[in-house]
Amino acid sequence: MRFWQDMQSKWGFSDGDAVPDGIEVYRTIYIRAVNQLAEQLGSSVRAAAYDRFGVHNWCLILIYKLADLQAHGIENFTAHTDINAEIAAADEAMEEAIRQAYELDLDTFAEVTVTLADDFEGFMMQLRPIKEGDPLIAQVNDEAQHFYPGGRIRLVQAVTAFDRSVLPIGSEYVIIWIEHRAELIGVALAAGENPIAFASAASAIVLEIPAEARAKSEDCAAIPPYHLRDMEDEILDQFGQFYSLPEALEGVQRAANVLGTGVHLVNGYGNSVLSCEPD
Repeated sequence: MRFWQDMQSKWGFSDGDAVPDGIEVYRTIYIRAVNQLAEQLGSSVRAAAYDRFGVHNWCLILIYKLADLQAHGIENFTAHTDINAEIAAADEAMEEAIRQAYELDLDTFAEVTVTLADDFEGFMMQLRPIKEGDPLIAQVNDEAQHFYPGGRIRLVQAVTAFDRSVLPIGSEYVIIWIEHRAELIGVALAAGENPIAFASAASAIVLEIPAEARAKSEDCAAIPPYHLRDMEDEILDQFGQFYSLPEALEGVQRAANVLGTGVHLVNGYGNSVLSCEPD
């Protein structure tokens, strides 16, 4: 009964943080075996299941006087039992029942079935090693945002700062730190300052990829933010900067029509995604 002791206290299972899957099955086995031995040994108490509410460990086994349980019509001691009766101490017969139950290797009667989750194949398709200098890539507004330390972002969701103030939607910050697996970014008001909040990457869009990352990348995918450039490689920021592909496509067509010449749509790395001619 390797879990019996954890079921005796709200502090069990690491204060409730490590309750094993299927623990109700183990509890049912323990209660039934212990109570049958206790009955045959003449005990006046019984073990009963109790699901504790709130924080801490929820999966408990409590001891009640048999008379109290019978008075409340409690027969299935393995189901959650909540009665207006005092918790009892184990008498000698119950203590002996528990001692003998420990010798029975009861845990072998709990069968655990492990299956492969449906989304595992999708996870494998996305799985890549993290290399030094790689961006944190997160899907925001259906586009792959590339977050780098030193880059700038704009919040699309409110974020709570370390001082409990709220960083509002639309506010802009510098990325100080990224955590790939957790998809978290640390943000500050300016480069070189301490972070004021940790935020989910899903809460922001990228306004600028750092120059050193742009210089090294030849990625021509549709990666925001977008700029326009003419055929002479002159930046056309007078037509605006764009943070989603649909608005960028509208912008590049509009610029081509106004200028009467071909215009490049360039991604956040400064690489051409496509070219557009006037209508």
